[in-house]
Amino acid sequence: MASAQEKRLIVAAKAKIFEVQDYQGTPVVLGAQEWHAKIISAAPIGHPEVAEYLDDIRALIQDPDIVFASTQRSDTHLFYTLDAGRGEYKGKALVVVVKYVEEKDGLRGYISTTYLARGLYARGKIVWQKKNLIES
Repeated sequence: MASAQEKRLIVAAKAKIFEVQDYQGTPVVLGAQEWHAKIISAAPIGHPEVAEYLDDIRALIQDPDIVFASTQRSDTHLFYTLDAGRGEYKGKALVVVVKYVEEKDGLRGYISTTYLARGLYARGKIVWQKKNLIES
């Protein structure tokens, strides 16, 4: 039987910052644990500069400029919104990495990280693009 502390950890691990449908209608979750402990934690592990981009991250999942398949994992996609940066990050792309998992009720995506990048670094196959940004 799980202790009270273990139960609290399980509940915290399942807590969501948001769940939204991606551009194909697949649910994608940003978990509270990933957001706080990994994504916006201090560098070098995290990317605290994206803390103010939560609404942009949600919008990016729904309406990306371009999506690449990961070259590292077949179940992972990199979502980009170009020129999303503000202030000192002006001109940078917002990137969200989503891992897709087949669950009992269907396919679901989980955001594993998000960051700001100078441009398109993905070398994977283009899965989807809003307009012909680059040749596939």
